[in-house]
Order: sequence, then structure tokens, then C-alpha cells
Amino acid sequence: PPPLWGSRLCLAAAMTLLAGAMQVAPAAGFNILSSVSIILVNKQIASVCGFDFIITMLFLNFLTTASLLETLARLRWFEKKHLPTRDRWLVAGMALLTVLLNNCSNEANSVGFYQITKLLIIPTVMGLDRLQGQKKTYGRGVIASIIVTAIGVAIATVSDFEVNARGTILAVMSIISTAQYQIWQGSKQHEHNVTATQITYSVAWPQSLAGLISSLIADVYVPQVKHLVLMRPASLLDHTLSGQGDLYWIALCNVLAVCTNISVYGLIGKTSPVTYQIIGQLKTVLVVAFGYIFFDVKVPLYWLLIRFTGVAIAVVGIFSYALCKMREDERSEE
Repeated sequence: PPPLWGSRLCLAAAMTLLAGAMQVAPAAGFNILSSVSIILVNKQIASVCGFDFIITMLFLNFLTTASLLETLARLRWFEKKHLPTRDRWLVAGMALLTVLLNNCSNEANSVGFYQITKLLIIPTVMGLDRLQGQKKTYGRGVIASIIVTAIGVAIATVSDFEVNARGTILAVMSIISTAQYQIWQGSKQHEHNVTATQITYSVAWPQSLAGLISSLIADVYVPQVKHLVLMRPASLLDHTLSGQGDLYWIALCNVLAVCTNISVYGLIGKTSPVTYQIIGQLKTVLVVAFGYIFFDVKVPLYWLLIRFTGVAIAVVGIFSYALCKMREDERSEE
């Protein structure tokens, strides 16, 4: 085309890209802000406020999320579709255990260690698939990316002065349960042909009920059972709030739970897998950075540089994995 036409085409393409970015940017920013904040607020509640009743907090978060999804469903933002009863309770129970162990790991470890170890979920999923008879093959790029990620996590962990036996055990349990939960959630979603929002809605009320029963047992009547997941056996009946500020933090945590869910739904379908991975890794870096500023033990600059070098290597590994996996999926579809 003549130069003038070419410039107009370029301008139109640029405007289209800008319009798309303007639509995605608010949802991405909202998701990053809420996702990073809820991890830091949970750390504040457990470690600073001394509110050790993680199961009760989960129940409140589940109840808030279920109420939100019920409202959206009644407003016809999405079509209601349920899993079979057995699968609903199976996924709901695994979700409860997974989020419980995640929050326990957050309480027992530094924020940086908690967030960095979550990068090991993908290789754990691959290992569990293999153990459960899934004969999946992975290309050299995927395997190399996982090795790079593991090296980055190892470097970041070595430079963490708050690593401890209880926290490490909880982190390992958290990684395994999260990986298994993702496997089950993905398989059930595919098996019953439901969207991510529909499966979340389907298990929301069972999660809330399971959370309520677990809270009454573990946080009120029989706190000794919390020894099973290496939690402190405190009872709500004996707890005294340190001040009115504790209630504000708890309320903020529930608001952030709603915001995180809304922002995730806002991103689904608006971003490519690569963009979603970039957002995810940016959250990792921000959580590690803000965790160090507000909560983690201060270390010499030399060790801090080692920690963030490890984080950078791990983030590069995970991002490379996303790119390699996307290319493998595209080839298999062809």
C-alpha cells in the first residue's frame, strides 16, 4: 500500500493494541494488588496479631467467596453448573486442606520462603502425574526450565535466615497438596465440562460448610487436633484480641479474598497464557520484596542480593516453562 495507507494501518494496529492493554491493565493491576496484599495481611494476622486460628479465617474467606459467587450467579454473570455430589465434596475437602497448609506455611516461614517454594508446584504436578500413571512426555525445553527453577529456589532458600524444620515440613506438605488439588481440579473440570468459575461456585458452599465444622472442632472444642498439621493448639474460647485493630485486619482479609476472586475472573479470557504468567511472576517478586520489607529478618546486603538473584533465576525458569509448554501444546494441536 502507499506510505500513507501503511501509516494508517500501523496507527490503527497501535490503537487496537492500546485499547486492549487499557482493558487488561486495570484487571491485572487489581489482581496484583489484591493477591499480594492478601498474603501480607494473612502474615500480619498470624504473626503480628497472634491470631492463630487459621481454620476460622479460612471459613470466613470461604463464606465471603461463596456469597459473592451466589450473588453473581443470581445476576446471571455465569451459568450455574454443578459437579456430581461426590466430586464436589472431594474437591472442596482438598481445597480446604490445601489453603490450610498454604496459610500454615505462610505463618511458619518467612514470606519470601513461602512464596519462593510455591514455584516448585509445577514440577511437583509433573512428578505426581508420573506416579499416578499419567505417561506424559516433556520436551528438553520444559525439563531444562524446571531444572533452572529448582536451582533458583535452592539459591533463594540458602540465603533465607528463617528456614526451620516445622516451616519446611509445612511448605513441603503445602506444595504436594496444592499440586494434587490442581490435578484434581483440572481433571474434574475437563471430565464434567465446566469452566473455572463454575467449578469454583460448585464447591464454594461445601467448602464453607466443611470450614465451619473444622473451625468448631479445631479452633473451639478440640484444639489438640491441630497438632496433626503442626499448628499451635490454641482455642478461640481462651483467646483475647490484642486490640480493635485485629478485627480490622480480619475484615480486610475477607475483603481482599473477594477482590482476589473478582480480579481472577476479570483476567480469565482477557489475557494470553504468557501474559498471565508474567503477571504471576511479577506477583512473586512483589511478595518477596514486600515480605522482606515488612516481616522478614533483615540480612546483610550480600545475602539479600543472593536471595533476589535466586528469585530472578526461578522466575526466568517458570516463565521459560510457560513458553515451552505453550509451544508444545500448539504443536500437539496441529
